Amino acid sequence: MVVISLLAVTVTLLSSCAGGGRENAFVTFDYSKVKEGDTLKFSSLAEAPEFIALDSDTLDAFAQAMVIISDNYLVKNVMSVSGMNEFPVSVFDRHTGRFICNVGHIGRGPGEYLRSVCTYVDEDGGKIWIMDAGNHIKTYDIRSGKYLGNVPLAYSLMDDYAGGMGSFIVNDGKVTVAAVPYQEDSCPSIVWCQDVLGNILWEIPETGRECSLKPGNTLVSSEYNIEGMLDVTFRYQGDRPDTLYLVREGRLQPVYNVNKRTLKSGMGMYDVLLPGKVFSNLTEDKEVIPNVTVGFPVACIVTDLNSGKSVKYPTVARNDFLGINTEQFSFQNGYLVQAVSAVEFKEIGQRALEQGLLPEASAEQVRAILSELQDTDNDVLMLARLKK
Repeated sequence: MVVISLLAVTVTLLSSCAGGGRENAFVTFDYSKVKEGDTLKFSSLAEAPEFIALDSDTLDAFAQAMVIISDNYLVKNVMSVSGMNEFPVSVFDRHTGRFICNVGHIGRGPGEYLRSVCTYVDEDGGKIWIMDAGNHIKTYDIRSGKYLGNVPLAYSLMDDYAGGMGSFIVNDGKVTVAAVPYQEDSCPSIVWCQDVLGNILWEIPETGRECSLKPGNTLVSSEYNIEGMLDVTFRYQGDRPDTLYLVREGRLQPVYNVNKRTLKSGMGMYDVLLPGKVFSNLTEDKEVIPNVTVGFPVACIVTDLNSGKSVKYPTVARNDFLGINTEQFSFQNGYLVQAVSAVEFKEIGQRALEQGLLPEASAEQVRAILSELQDTDNDVLMLARLKK
């Protein structure tokens, strides 16, 4: 699970759902108009949770990983600080937490990968798609992890210095890719849709947005919180605010941005699209050693895309399903996600039952987990579907 972190850099393309139903909604965030709120509660964002005890035969857990959620699978993708994977992408059963397989192998050989910049679960097609380089996507069988082959990209996503990776989504065998163009001859489009042979079906040229020749200047990623849609945010290193866009029928439509003049010097915004909302992590730069600054979280902000109103909360949120305060959570694939260690869950889960905090279906899952949970077991994963 990707925990909301100090150095996160992200990117987001939005659906019509993001605007709360308004066809051409556009919201500009103004920090001077933000209202102060009390503690942010999980129940204000998400529905009743489900709990999954992960297979304890595996050595690594979800605590520092991205969890990709589909109807029947949980897929784990661990990224290291260096950008190289520490472990292979792994598949778990969504209902039982049972480990199913590792997807391919870490390495430089045929079908192997050194990093999984963007990983997509295509359950209907029975495949895991991994973008690990700027000119192709590798595909694997979701049940066995067996390598199936490469899908060539119509345009190269990398410049000469291996920068500028993108994100993508797969629908009915068609691949939609979002990228930041670096050089017009290698990647002239900001978004395109292609088939598995690399033939372009439609595209949005980069015209109107500045191309960057600086390696690693801008990154692209997605949380997929709007079902069936690719969400994209163009995020510069240094956490400078940028615009969130909507890709609709081959056109790029701005949906949300930040009035940077209302932010203090050194402030940054890390924005994540939720259904009808934008969740932002507000940061302020602090010098940690001479001439080196880091953006530290100072508040959480929730902006309603229908009304345009924003509320500011402390960085510590309240998981009122379990009765704990936490900063360790994320939003992925339409869910609020939190991983809890086995030792912690034995205490937290029992107390939540005694205090009657959980709906009965959730409470039954917790009772079943606690009846067998050992201190040395893997994490317990809490998934709560985001409210529409």
